[in-house]
Amino acid sequence: MTEESLALSRLQELTVLDRNGAVAGDVSDVIVALLPEPPVVTGLILAHGDEQLRARWAQVSQIDPDRGELRLSVALEQLAPASLRTDEVALVDQVLDKQVLAVSRRKLFRVQDVALERRAGRLLVTGVDTSSSAVLRRIGLGFLAGGRKEGQFIPWDDVNLISLRVSRVHFIEAFAELADLHPADIADVLEQVGPRERAAVLTALEPSLAADTLQEMDVALRGSVLAEMSPSRAGAVLGEIDPDEAADMLAELPDDVAEALLATLPEKEATAIRGLASHPEDSAGGLMTTDYVALFAAMTVDGALAFIRTEKPEAEALSYIFVSDAQGLLSGVVSLRDLVLADPAERLESIMDDDFVTVTPDADEEEVGRLMTKYNLLVLPVVDETGHLLGVVTLDDALDAIVPEDWKQRLPRLFP
Repeated sequence: MTEESLALSRLQELTVLDRNGAVAGDVSDVIVALLPEPPVVTGLILAHGDEQLRARWAQVSQIDPDRGELRLSVALEQLAPASLRTDEVALVDQVLDKQVLAVSRRKLFRVQDVALERRAGRLLVTGVDTSSSAVLRRIGLGFLAGGRKEGQFIPWDDVNLISLRVSRVHFIEAFAELADLHPADIADVLEQVGPRERAAVLTALEPSLAADTLQEMDVALRGSVLAEMSPSRAGAVLGEIDPDEAADMLAELPDDVAEALLATLPEKEATAIRGLASHPEDSAGGLMTTDYVALFAAMTVDGALAFIRTEKPEAEALSYIFVSDAQGLLSGVVSLRDLVLADPAERLESIMDDDFVTVTPDADEEEVGRLMTKYNLLVLPVVDETGHLLGVVTLDDALDAIVPEDWKQRLPRLFP
């Protein structure tokens, strides 16, 4: 066999013939030993009917991609059932289409193909291809594929199989690398590993980082991930999540599991989440959050700022400060800018805007979206029939509800 490059996807296309020329099956996976580097191919997994067989690399006599054939030096009967040693991985199953970390760039990439090279009778892994051209080749549209752009090929010595490391014995090292990533990237990795590994990572992360990561994960997975953690840890993470998001996650769980998690939270937070969960998901009540700042009209600007400094609300809750009268009815709103620029001795009632738009909790999400776009609102207060403030709908939650699903999938590309 001469020295040449060979993509993993090309190997998957090959029909395997034994030494007698009989069809032994098709290549379904390629087995490599990760150490020493670069990884060396140690065998192939063949699909033979309903069986999975293993051919050792030493049993491969010829690879002819042009003819779509791979020949063995042994008869079919001499092949063993497929298995992996602890130091081996299957490239198709465990690397292809998975996220890998490019160490030098501290960035995650999805593996679209794996580059192999034959050297002195061995087949070595030289790197991974992350290009769209590789995708086209895999689905039989290689004639449309152009060349790779710079940076779309990652040499193997710059590749970290972080999702694989999380799920194996190198958890401590992999966790240290994960904790340094953006929550969205951590979520990408955790969606590729098993429940035990997900729970272990989210338990080890700081609660605020674990909460941010959980919110970046697939919506259908969030509730089950919470259930995979211990109740006390899940409660600590839940306490870092906006009440409306927390209510949505708990809605995916059985009632007894959700109640067990709510029992770990302070009563005020648990009550707020229960209240949010009681509204239909596609209503203003289902979209709203109770994470907002509400003060009394008689309070001075200086007193309001002192309250905010003490309470330290999240940035999202400071878009507007809501003002209530002595009876607790919503009577106005104040922007943070106006509050900071006002005379410290002035009362909120003298600087607030009393011309504001509200919605009731039973309003549907289309009405919420219509009002927010018509009046250019960042937040929309939700009030009961008497005018008491129940919560607010933020612009991002409103958009998430009304933007079509196919548009949502395009938004990351339009607004990276």
